[in-house]
Amino acid sequence: MWFCRKKEQEQQASGEESRLHQQEKQDLHRLLSQTGERLPDGGEQVLDCFMDTEGHVSPEYIQGLLAKAGHSIDIETIKEVLEVLCRYGIAQRTHLNGTGQWFEHLHLGRDHDHLLCTNCGKVVEFVDQGLTSAASAAARAQGFRPSCHKVTILGLCPECCKATERIPSMPLSLASPGERVKVVEFAGGEEVKRRLSELGLLPGEELTVVNKMGPVIVGLKGGRVAIGKGLAQKVMVTPLS
Repeated sequence: MWFCRKKEQEQQASGEESRLHQQEKQDLHRLLSQTGERLPDGGEQVLDCFMDTEGHVSPEYIQGLLAKAGHSIDIETIKEVLEVLCRYGIAQRTHLNGTGQWFEHLHLGRDHDHLLCTNCGKVVEFVDQGLTSAASAAARAQGFRPSCHKVTILGLCPECCKATERIPSMPLSLASPGERVKVVEFAGGEEVKRRLSELGLLPGEELTVVNKMGPVIVGLKGGRVAIGKGLAQKVMVTPLS
C-alpha cells in the first residue's frame, strides 16, 4: 500500500512538472513573439531537450542528450539558446562548484536551495522553510530588505560518506574538498615528521580540506596551511563525521 501511494505521488509530481514545463515553453514563445526575437536554427530541439529535464544541466550535457536523440547541434548554439532562456526568465544560471556554469529551470514562486557533494559533484535541491525564515531574519537584522535567497551547502552525499567510512585511514591527498579529517599518523621517516611538524601538523590534529587544485590547502587552527601533494600522501587521516 505504501509503495502504491509513493508511486502515485511520483506520477502526480511528474505530471505537474510536465504541465509546468509546457506552460513555460508557451510563455517563451509568447515573449519571443512580442519582442520579435527568434531562436537560432536547431533552437527548438535545444528548447525541447531542456524542457524534458529537471535539475542542473550544462551545455555539454544537453549536447550529449541531443546526440543520443539523433540531433547534431554545436555547443555555441546550445549556449545561445540557454542565454535566451535566462534572459526571458525561463532558466537561471547557478555557480555551484566553481567549475563552470550550470542551468536550471526558473519556476516562479518555487525557490529552493542546494546541497553539493564536493567529492562526486552530486547536486540535491531542497526546500526548508526554517532556513528561509532564518535567512530572512539574518538579512533584516543587518538592515537589509530581503527579496530572495540562495544557499549552497557543501559536504559529502550519503554515498560518498559511506565510501569514506569503509576506509579506516587514508592519505590526506585522497580527502575531498570540504571534508573534515583527523591526522592519525605519518607514513615516512624523521625528515617527513619534522617537515610536517614545522607546518603545525601533529597526530590528533583536526583539519578541513579547503581545496586540492594545486598543493593541498587545509584549514588548521583557524589558519590555512599548504602541503605539497607528495607530502600530503604521507599524512594518514581518518574522516570526521
